[in-house]
Amino acid sequence: DQGVVTDASTEIIASLPNLRHLRLRLSPIGDSGLERLAECKSLWFLNLPHADCTAEGIKALSQLTHLRQLRLGSKHLGNEVSREIAKIKSLRGIHLIGVGLTDDGLKVLAGVQELEPGLPHLESLYLDDSSVTTAGWEWLFKTHPQLHVHVDQHHHDRDPKAHRHRSTSGEGN
Repeated sequence: DQGVVTDASTEIIASLPNLRHLRLRLSPIGDSGLERLAECKSLWFLNLPHADCTAEGIKALSQLTHLRQLRLGSKHLGNEVSREIAKIKSLRGIHLIGVGLTDDGLKVLAGVQELEPGLPHLESLYLDDSSVTTAGWEWLFKTHPQLHVHVDQHHHDRDPKAHRHRSTSGEGN
């Protein structure tokens, strides 16, 4: 959670054969770093909120057949990343931070059955600073009523799994 890891350091991380959980905050991991991290075949949780990658780098993550949770932020990502994320069929949770995802990108992630299969095991979707419209959210809850959804760090009003969260001070919010 502290310090900075660069693409060069990911070679060392990729050499850890049993790595399952990786959280690199404040680390500008780019496409080459993601390609190396994709060598961590046992990885099931990847948290890169300050990455510096493109959709091309995310493409390498489809090799991670055990990846369940992806938390990702990069100023270089938009709708195009939804197609690459949708190829990671093992995902159960996605949290995108500052990614300008629109209704079209949302539909690719969640899946439009007749056009795009989406993610078959998706349980939760968190979007911070997205460009999804009210119509996009309406579509999502109509077609995926079971999905746990956060928008900008809060439960969506229609989230069927809304619950109280504890703040760091211990008070519910």
